[in-house]
Amino acid sequence: MKRTVFLLSGLLALLPGCSTSPEKAPEVDYQTMHLPELEGFFQLYQRLLERGAYQALGDTLQAANRDLQASELYVEAARAYWNAGMEEATASMLHRAIDRGMSNPNILEKIGGRKQVPGGALWESLQGRLDSIRTELKQVSNFEMKAGSMERFWPFFDSAMADTSRARQHLRAFVLSGPPEIRDFYVVRYGSIGNMYGQMINAAPEYYRYLREQFKPDSLRALQQTTTLWMEHFREVFPEAVFPKVFLVPGILNSGGTATEMGMFLGADMYGRSPRMPTEQLSEWQEESIMTFRDLPRITIHELMHFQQNYRDTLREGTLLSAVLREGVCDFMVELCSGEPQESENLEFLADRGNREWIFGELQQELFEEDTSKWLYNGDIEDRPNDLGYAVGYLISKSFYQGHPDKKQAVKELLTTDDYTRIVRGSRYAYLLEREGATPGDQDL
Repeated sequence: MKRTVFLLSGLLALLPGCSTSPEKAPEVDYQTMHLPELEGFFQLYQRLLERGAYQALGDTLQAANRDLQASELYVEAARAYWNAGMEEATASMLHRAIDRGMSNPNILEKIGGRKQVPGGALWESLQGRLDSIRTELKQVSNFEMKAGSMERFWPFFDSAMADTSRARQHLRAFVLSGPPEIRDFYVVRYGSIGNMYGQMINAAPEYYRYLREQFKPDSLRALQQTTTLWMEHFREVFPEAVFPKVFLVPGILNSGGTATEMGMFLGADMYGRSPRMPTEQLSEWQEESIMTFRDLPRITIHELMHFQQNYRDTLREGTLLSAVLREGVCDFMVELCSGEPQESENLEFLADRGNREWIFGELQQELFEEDTSKWLYNGDIEDRPNDLGYAVGYLISKSFYQGHPDKKQAVKELLTTDDYTRIVRGSRYAYLLEREGATPGDQDL
């Protein structure tokens, strides 16, 4: 029917005395659109998940995504419906996710543990779309650093700073009127307009003003060339590799990068370091963590590895073991792709025998627990360097690779294993799987 009406209107426009003019698009009132507060919503999500109320969870996710239409929430709804045994609803949500930018061709394995789709026209068309995505992403040329969200952000920032009493409204309009990737980034990092306002407008506006002058999209070209070269090296050792887009977005000074089913996100706010950088409004962690734009290739490759990771060890998922390997594998793969040795204060810390005995001794005792707070994402820990989990995971991963006779198979195992302990057993850190008789101090780095 829609096609018939379109053709008819076109014919009328050609008839003598008849004219049509395009209707003006109605203005959108972004303040009346539903934008979920993700922090509170996550508590409801957890309750439904723990109860096994998967259909209710899928319905709740779909309702929360009514106006936001983030591909990430559609994927989560698909996962919930799949667990509820609702195949048609699963396919429908994945179609919507693709419409909104989801670009992971392996999504069926991630949400259902299978490569083959059920029968039916809806699933057949879904498989066709995923195959097309795979074909595109197999080409390194598909990779691109996209900075459109950064350019789109500044007018909204200016309006918010000009009238801080209405700043939240301007930030809300940015999320809902911006490109699709901003809606996904809202889900995985912003969480709420309050979080955006708290950092961008209230806590560190001078830093964001400085960042606007510091950030030059044209300067990304050389960095993209370096990153592309490293990606070519990666494809040589992992032929199954896919290469999604990289989105540079205005973050809230809490993350350098993250991967979603849409692609890779880099918070451009975390790459503004220079001698002119204003620090008065930054926390100690932020001041220490902000990097230079020259660091973008390494972070991009790290996040690229997260996009490749497709682990199937359901028995040990959620443990400290899985967490340190997820991050450590990515750090090791940066070294492998770039040819540049990994260097960090954490590796220097672990080079000391006493520190190594202490840290790996604790790691052995906690390896299969779910609490990762001493190891990852812990900017305020006091008795050890922050984020040591990255370094221990890197050391295990590198040792596994070095000792494996088939290097391509080693990379595949590092990125897609169905048994995390196999990586540890294949390294010089196999003693971590033993409860007694371990000798962490005798292990060479």
